[in-house]
Amino acid sequence: MLEVTNLETVYHGVLRVLRGVSLTVPDGGVVALLGPNGAGKTTTLRAITGMLDIHEGKVTKGSITFDGHNLVGKHPEAIVRLGISTVMEGRRIFPELTVEENLRAGAFVAPPAKLNDDLDRFYTRFPVLAERRHGPAGYLSGGEQQMLAIARALMSHPRLLLMDEPSLGLAPKIVKDVARLITEISKDGVSVLLVEQNATMALELSSHATILETGKVVLEGASETLKADADIQAFYLGMGADKTSFRDVKHYRRRKRWLS
Repeated sequence: MLEVTNLETVYHGVLRVLRGVSLTVPDGGVVALLGPNGAGKTTTLRAITGMLDIHEGKVTKGSITFDGHNLVGKHPEAIVRLGISTVMEGRRIFPELTVEENLRAGAFVAPPAKLNDDLDRFYTRFPVLAERRHGPAGYLSGGEQQMLAIARALMSHPRLLLMDEPSLGLAPKIVKDVARLITEISKDGVSVLLVEQNATMALELSSHATILETGKVVLEGASETLKADADIQAFYLGMGADKTSFRDVKHYRRRKRWLS
């Protein structure tokens, strides 16, 4: 479905961020994109969605294809019409608009005849949104705003959903709700590319994962395999917090084995 091959990007004409990134999201799959802050995860999503220009960035090498369509150089609206939608980091709802106005905004490329049915569907799925449909979205709690952001993205009937840090800033109970929702979205036939700092959650939800560091892929493979990898456990799953990078962990563990 989505193929990113040898992707390189530059900001402001000089700052190279992605350095040959490749990843694949299969039809109906959930793929996790992991890495520390500054690794290039959000830049990867911006490149896929055509949003790099807004941030004075551009693709300088490589390709991005979605069902055979070249996405490089396409306008963001055209990419949405192809079937790709995004839940941005920090939710990015329209706080001054009502809940329903936010949902209607998400349906701008969807068939108008389906609008009322879609609203009813998401009000059933998210009862709190139904209760607050006529109130300002900015008055929702953080978890409710995340549910609204996800529902708004789904209003365009995407076949691929990009999610940028959906658990960020949420209470543990709400994180579990978001994780359950991602599983439900996948079962509905929507592919998901999940960017997350919460590696435990991401590896549990995904079938495959790619790990970035300083704009390069340092490891990729089946999520079950990565969960069992000692270096992944050390850096991403709660141990080795004193190490500043995944490479530091690998070097430390190799040195420890050599000294023993």
